[in-house]
Amino acid sequence: MVARMLVLSVAFSCAGGRAGRAQAPSSRGATLPQVTHLALVARIDHDAETLDGAVTLTLRNASATPLRQVPLLLNRVMHVRGARIADGAPASVRQQVVSFEEMRIFQVNAVTVDLPSAVPPGATVRLTVDYDGPVAGYTEVGMQYVRDRIAREFTILREDAFAFPVVGVPSLTALRGAPRGPFAFDIALTVSSDLTVASGGEMVGRTTDGSTSTWRYRSRGPAPFLLVAIAPYRVAESDGVRVYHFPTDSSGAARVLRATHSATARLRTILDPLDAPLALSIMEIPDGWGSQASLTGGIIQEADAFRAGAALGPLYHELAHLWNARDLDAPSPRWDEGLAMFLQDRLARELDGWADDSAAWERVATRLVAECTADVPCGQVPLRRYGAERMTDHSYGVGRLMFARLYEVLGEAAFDRALRRHVDATRATGSSTDALVLAFVEEGGIEARRILDDWLESTRWVAELRRAGSFAAMGPASVREDHVEGVAPVRDRRPSMPLAEPPRTW
Repeated sequence: MVARMLVLSVAFSCAGGRAGRAQAPSSRGATLPQVTHLALVARIDHDAETLDGAVTLTLRNASATPLRQVPLLLNRVMHVRGARIADGAPASVRQQVVSFEEMRIFQVNAVTVDLPSAVPPGATVRLTVDYDGPVAGYTEVGMQYVRDRIAREFTILREDAFAFPVVGVPSLTALRGAPRGPFAFDIALTVSSDLTVASGGEMVGRTTDGSTSTWRYRSRGPAPFLLVAIAPYRVAESDGVRVYHFPTDSSGAARVLRATHSATARLRTILDPLDAPLALSIMEIPDGWGSQASLTGGIIQEADAFRAGAALGPLYHELAHLWNARDLDAPSPRWDEGLAMFLQDRLARELDGWADDSAAWERVATRLVAECTADVPCGQVPLRRYGAERMTDHSYGVGRLMFARLYEVLGEAAFDRALRRHVDATRATGSSTDALVLAFVEEGGIEARRILDDWLESTRWVAELRRAGSFAAMGPASVREDHVEGVAPVRDRRPSMPLAEPPRTW
């Protein structure tokens, strides 16, 4: 996928080098308040291509000092009209379009709300922010999938385009290091009555008043993101799965619905059942707009998966993400994208008879060996460090081969036991790279440890691929006593939990 459970994390990790310094809010160095609930009430005028809305944020002061200011980010062409707290007391607002510290071209409306009274540590405050304006995409900063705009044929409101106020400051580094958890949400969105509003939450009502309809949704549980899609959708549904699709793709929607049930049934046997019965919304979006998945936030799936004869791998990729626990690594190396790529291959083979998985791995291996020389970062930086080094675009390919290698060497039964061990151990607490290593080493022993040393802890996989001549020719995990910089010899390695890493946020 272009992104997972918070798409901004991919955009931030792929950001370019320092190009200019933004004028920052005064709370830059402070702990950001935590959003525990978000309520969005908005009216969309598709003729004027504008939105008029209000967001109410329930914020918890997670710091050890009183909270006096709330920093927010909003789309660069949107404007905040005012703010107030729950008792109606007005809050003063300062706003200015600025650049992110690391990218001059990445601009946002940086808003600072001065609260009328300080919020003590651990206490909460409800802040309502009124705002309006059009929505502009962010393709110019390298986020080619953020083409967001207000248009009758398709509109999407999501954090990736800052289509509603997001707690944060214009610093990619600060956002990656700021604690952030899931939140509940409520939505009341008024649109033209010939359009449908779709969300990953549970629909709780629709009322029509002349030419407009108001759609109401609420979250099924804490969600990692909020997104809302508006289009002339049709709906296909069965057994807890609802597919919102474009009118021309009704047969494709039925195909997606069947594939979703087949894939989730197979994933339950590989990864264990989900905590609750399947209640899932899948929203078709135009190609190139970036698929994304969460059990509570919903799935947005690019249109190609709905077309006749199209491969269903991208859908399987997003479904695999439904089993992701909260990511504790900060910044995350995003090996979960590599795992989703591997499971996508496997489901396509098992469910659809796709026979090109081995050839696909070879193509990835050939490309990576050519790219990852000693003179470029992916030839020097281990997968574990991809988040810290802003290299998570390589997590898909390198991670895909790492999990394929574990599968080939350990065998299907041991591989699946290791994944289930990891899922069961981290479902409630959150997932980390160390927890993954522990599960595979406990199940796969020294063979798993050697593979992880090669692919996760070092870049030894590059030399091994060159030596073997192909991915398939690598054979079983061989015993090696050589030392790789930053990695102890295999015989001295022991899985240890946990390493001292801060919890992952953005």
